[in-house]
Amino acid sequence: YYCHCYISVTSQSVRTGFIGGEVLLPCVYSEWLSEPVTAFWRDKDDNVVLDIINGKEDKMDPKFRGRVFSFPNHYKTGNLSIIIKGLRADDAGPYDCDIPKVDYQTKMTLKVTGQFSITSTLLGTPQCLCSSSSGVFENLHFTIVLSSFYKYKIYVHLYAADCYTIFLLQHTN
Repeated sequence: YYCHCYISVTSQSVRTGFIGGEVLLPCVYSEWLSEPVTAFWRDKDDNVVLDIINGKEDKMDPKFRGRVFSFPNHYKTGNLSIIIKGLRADDAGPYDCDIPKVDYQTKMTLKVTGQFSITSTLLGTPQCLCSSSSGVFENLHFTIVLSSFYKYKIYVHLYAADCYTIFLLQHTN
């Protein structure tokens, strides 16, 4: 009698990228894969991020066309990772990579943020001037709260819509 056993392995991680930038989403099986290699990448809406069929890039949702790249020369070594370029806010969310032949699946969450800088000016009223590397703040809402004003020390908190402090400015005159 011969018995073939497969262990289903699932892992999960968080990857972060910036709007307009790029991010590597890893999918690496620890052993060499016999040809032909097949793998399926899906996003939060079950869109086809990339299908690799018989060692070749096959299908891709139009949303990802021209933005998703893989490493064909490394498929047989177990590396089915992808790079997403030109990141958009709607790229954020969970991603799955499935290699059915070896019952391997990896899950990750992509966070996409705006890369921005803040400068302050004290002209009677504290002001924060924000700029983004992409020039776009999609679905972001900021609230500036003057938390204290004592002997020319001003503390300003900048909050995102989810109420996390993302910047603390201390201006001393």
